[in-house]
Amino acid sequence: MKESKCKVFLLSGFLGSGKTTLLKHLLETHPEGERIAVLMNEFGKAGVDGDVVRKNGLEIIEISRGSIFCACAKGDFLRGLYTILKDYQPTILLVEASGVADTTDMKKDLSHGMLHDYYQMAGNICVIDAVHFEDWLDLFNAVIRQTEAATDLIINKTDLVSAEEADALEAHLRQLNPAARITRAAFGNVPWEIFRPAAEAEEKTEEIPEMAEWEKFIDDTLSNMTPHMAPPDNLASLSVFWEGDPEKFKEVLEKLPDDIVRSKGYFIDTDGRWKVFDIVGSGKPVYSAAAEDFSQPRNLAIFIRRKRARREIPGLFQDAGIKLLELRF
Repeated sequence: MKESKCKVFLLSGFLGSGKTTLLKHLLETHPEGERIAVLMNEFGKAGVDGDVVRKNGLEIIEISRGSIFCACAKGDFLRGLYTILKDYQPTILLVEASGVADTTDMKKDLSHGMLHDYYQMAGNICVIDAVHFEDWLDLFNAVIRQTEAATDLIINKTDLVSAEEADALEAHLRQLNPAARITRAAFGNVPWEIFRPAAEAEEKTEEIPEMAEWEKFIDDTLSNMTPHMAPPDNLASLSVFWEGDPEKFKEVLEKLPDDIVRSKGYFIDTDGRWKVFDIVGSGKPVYSAAAEDFSQPRNLAIFIRRKRARREIPGLFQDAGIKLLELRF
């Protein structure tokens, strides 16, 4: 008997909107009997979210060399889909897109060639930052493209805005995407049930091909498709691996340039425990304890900004007496 196709849920949303928080919640509450795999795509040369989300028994593939919707990483994306299919055979695949991705092509991609034989697009879930959405809408093209492409819009961080502000935002979102279902949430707390209607059309899969056949499919796809050559917004990413005084590092985070859009990472704090930090826009750093079993070889901080001033942020580290182990631009 043929297996059902793997259902794919795309999680989109601009930088810092709460995609990974939603992902963690979905993983902790996934329907019984489902086999879940995750493909995470980060903007930049190093990833944080996969390290934070990864747990025993959870299959995660990370792509951090560019957007999976761009020519630069399309081949990696297609190979990742084969690895997931061959090695893990999940019933549900959660794809967390880069925060700057143009996600309009995902449904078309999955209906193309061999992908259609194994994967079924089940939903495009866009996380909306209730605090920053209106400001970012006029600044970044990815915000409007992600919003318009979604089947579900999750207004996240509603605990940080008034009811009137949430109502106004929802009304605006209905103008931008009248067909999408809108749900309000705080801390990405959304039940699986809203993504799983009672009667779903099950599509059956084909036999999994050999790798050589899949590689030919990838070559043909890259030759004939015209994926986006770059993300829709011109942003720069810097990944800093460092060692030194965690209090000095916290001081650096208070002095970041005003064009920072997003910053995140992890480090060993003064108490010897791993901490995760998160900054959205010009906001203050938010620190949280990492999982008890979390461990990494080095501290990591990622900065995404609008300017390409490569020496500025490393200079802040050096001025604070923090040793730079590696920089990735």
